[in-house]
Amino acid sequence: MNFFQSQYEHGGNVKKLAEAAGCPAEEILDFSANINPLGPPRWLSSLISSKADSLLAHYPDPDCRSLVKAIAHRYSIPEEEILIGNGSTELLYLLPRAASVSRAIIPVPSYTDYLKASYLAGLSVEIIPLEEESEFKLDLAAIKARLQGNELVVLGQPNNPTGCLLDPNSLRFLAPRHPSTLFLVDEAFIDFVDRADSLIFRRPANIIVLRSLTKFYAIPGLRLGWAAADKAIAERVRQIAPPWSVNSIAQACGEALLGQDDEYTLKTLALIAQERKFMLTELRSLSGLTVFAGEANFILVRIDHWGFKAKTLAQRMLTEGRVAIRPGDNFPGLDERYFRLAIRTREENRRLLAALKAVMGSL
Repeated sequence: MNFFQSQYEHGGNVKKLAEAAGCPAEEILDFSANINPLGPPRWLSSLISSKADSLLAHYPDPDCRSLVKAIAHRYSIPEEEILIGNGSTELLYLLPRAASVSRAIIPVPSYTDYLKASYLAGLSVEIIPLEEESEFKLDLAAIKARLQGNELVVLGQPNNPTGCLLDPNSLRFLAPRHPSTLFLVDEAFIDFVDRADSLIFRRPANIIVLRSLTKFYAIPGLRLGWAAADKAIAERVRQIAPPWSVNSIAQACGEALLGQDDEYTLKTLALIAQERKFMLTELRSLSGLTVFAGEANFILVRIDHWGFKAKTLAQRMLTEGRVAIRPGDNFPGLDERYFRLAIRTREENRRLLAALKAVMGSL
């Protein structure tokens, strides 16, 4: 496990970042994790407080029945096709084990845990490098050419860390023509993309869609995700999943979040659209950087100064400006020149840009 521990890290570890910066965690402005900058809906803490005593006094529902019903109602999905997880990551690790396949196909760059989950499930892994010249956009033709049956294809929609969207209708056309192949589509960040065409809708039977409530509703401490999968696959996941992995408070919050708050959604989408435009303009004005636009609530950037590494940039921004970014060299398919940063509020984005300009200006 040392290989995984050294190679597969995530953003958002504020305590570790604070230790490296030598300051309290409250002083860190974290652009390394892609969480809604608005924070949770204001009413959510009141809901938790009002229900805490009753929810803490009993074991959680192991089947998450009320939350399953809420998802089924909102998305018109049969209840038996819905899986609930302790974050979408729990389901990402369970699904390759339940998939009854022998290998995985993973385009890169992509989220590090796609590879780790596949390896830990005992699958052989074929990596398909995406072309930087096309801004790392997915090439479905390259995937189609490698399909033999008995494989799991893992895709991000939008992809992390590139932010690129795939063409959902092309995948809806491809998947039924390869019925012995499973397609796992990770839509953890799709709620940040206005008018995105989710594969939750008109989903072929061999497509599994993974969703997260953690990122959009800014509840990473609660851990809550879900998936839509064919009934047989969903049942195999339930057989190997640990009981009570989703706590009662997370279940209650998920049910409430899915049932209301269009105002919060609209405010989030407006903020992300406005600040993406601002950040892309500002980043592209800086010499020595190549900016990949993508479509998500984060931006991938490449440093073009010879010999200057993203880890060095991240370390200096953290220690000198108390601003955390995500170096990209442990994303499969990227090297030490790349970093990823989240989109936050205007005030926070200005602070990041100031720290970035200070370090880049010293080169």
